[in-house]
Amino acid sequence: MISVNICASIGSEVGKLHCSNLLVVSSQGKQKVDSGSAALQRILFHLDLKCEGFIQWVEKKKDIFRRTGDPERTVELEFIDKDKPHFDLDDLLGASADQLGKGKLGNTYKATLEFGSVVTVKRLRGLNGLSNKEFVQQMRLLGSIRHENIIEIISFYHSKDEKLVVYEYVNHGSLFDLLHVGRTAVKWSTRLSIVKGVAKGLNYLHQSSPSSHKVPHGNLKSSNILIHHHDQKYQPKITDLGFLPLLPSRKSSKMLLASERTPEFSQGKKLTHKADVYCFGLVVLEVITGRIPPGNGEDLAEWATNVANNDWSTDILDMELLVAYTQGHHEMFGLTDLALQCTAIDPERRPRLSELLRRIEEIEEKSSKNGEKC
Repeated sequence: MISVNICASIGSEVGKLHCSNLLVVSSQGKQKVDSGSAALQRILFHLDLKCEGFIQWVEKKKDIFRRTGDPERTVELEFIDKDKPHFDLDDLLGASADQLGKGKLGNTYKATLEFGSVVTVKRLRGLNGLSNKEFVQQMRLLGSIRHENIIEIISFYHSKDEKLVVYEYVNHGSLFDLLHVGRTAVKWSTRLSIVKGVAKGLNYLHQSSPSSHKVPHGNLKSSNILIHHHDQKYQPKITDLGFLPLLPSRKSSKMLLASERTPEFSQGKKLTHKADVYCFGLVVLEVITGRIPPGNGEDLAEWATNVANNDWSTDILDMELLVAYTQGHHEMFGLTDLALQCTAIDPERRPRLSELLRRIEEIEEKSSKNGEKC
């Protein structure tokens, strides 16, 4: 991965992208390239510069800000907490940027500001038809939500053509990475603790959301659950929440959000808060089985249901769990049963999040007493 520094001023530091030139170090030595030249595009391509989309946006903004009288010249970042020390748009444009991921809602970057602070920047796509008033209202609402298991929105930026959201930076990837990318086996106690944390955050979100927001999260999946690892503990933080009300159409929702995995969406029915419960159930099944939900997720739920109906075979458990725990699978089966209730085809048969959280805490308590927390 290559990190670049996006600067508004002209300078000569190696590896920095400037508004008029790019100074690159290669096997042929230093090369100074005009930013508008075809040579620059070739260099960026060969360097496999992962944050090109963000750079293109920055260069565009610099050009706009140079024009006198342009109304966007006065648009700045809007901060949720006005009392906290913060940075301005120039600081953000001057940050080094590493791409963290590409999603259907937009690309996400790790931005390191010149004074050392690190934030996550999401450059949204597909919302250009949205009014600034609607965007600002939703961002202020989401930014007011504070919970240890929900990612914190620090600030946001909006103009006619661009919308950015600046989040706190979480340093250890996502739950998807932990389960499927990392090579370290994930203990049962860690999995259970993460599931409980997600349930706590989702329950708080549902309690805090206005009744007009039928699906408070709308995009819950393992890649949208970030992991903060500190003092041997894994703390999950839910991200990418609350964008469903901003999407222009049901077609956009199908293309962009995890809620399209629900049976009611494929049946053309209206989504409710129970869509989040279904997606939570898929996440729990992923944690228990170690399998990635294929397609719309129903295949994983159907497979797990078939295994459960066959006398609760240990085939349903992740091989890592079977190797580490040769006995005492009762609580694992209990959590699996809870996940299957969440993925019931009829939304009304799915448990409420408050009930889910209570039962998960009971499972954790029993698991600890039985010595499975190790």
